[in-house]
Order: sequence, then structure tokens, then C-alpha cells
Amino acid sequence: MDIHDYVELIALAFWVISVVGIGILSRVHFKNKRLERFRDTVDSLMKSYVRLYDKENLSNEQKINRIGNAVVNSLEAKGFKLNRQEVQDIFAAVAKQMNEQTQDK
Repeated sequence: MDIHDYVELIALAFWVISVVGIGILSRVHFKNKRLERFRDTVDSLMKSYVRLYDKENLSNEQKINRIGNAVVNSLEAKGFKLNRQEVQDIFAAVAKQMNEQTQDK
């Protein structure tokens, strides 16, 4: 093997490293895009449902349960898979949003 072969081997190694790096970075990028889309969807759904259910004559706990279930059902209908922790986080965010809205009044 002469120097030309070593240069080609190094170039091949850099090419392989670049392809692997691009694959990893694109996976991270698309995962972050999905999470951002998920967060935006949850936020808009939650706010619209809080405004909708705010006019009903229900206790706060009933409103939180209805809004939380509506948000979870809407997300599942849009193709998002939710685990138990994410559902609990949504219900907590709904309660926080309702508290903020009642304080604004």
C-alpha cells in the first residue's frame, strides 16, 4: 500500500463518520420537531377547551377532568401516542391554566 491508498482509506473513514453523524443529527432534529409540534398542539387545545368549559356550571374538578380527557382524546385522534406520565402532565397543566384564568378575571 502506498500513500495514495492511505489517503483513500482516510477519506472513506471521514465519509462513513459523516454519514453516521448526519443520521444521528437528523434523528435528534426530527424528534425535537415532533416534541415542539406536540407542545404547541397541547397548548392550543388546552386553552380552547378551558375557554369552552369555563362557561359551563361545573365544579373545577369536573371541568379539569372533562378538559383533560378532551385534550388527550384530541391528541390521540391526531396520532400522538401518550404514556401515563404525559397524561398526568396534561391534567396538571389544565389545572394550572384554569387557575391562571380564574385569577385573571
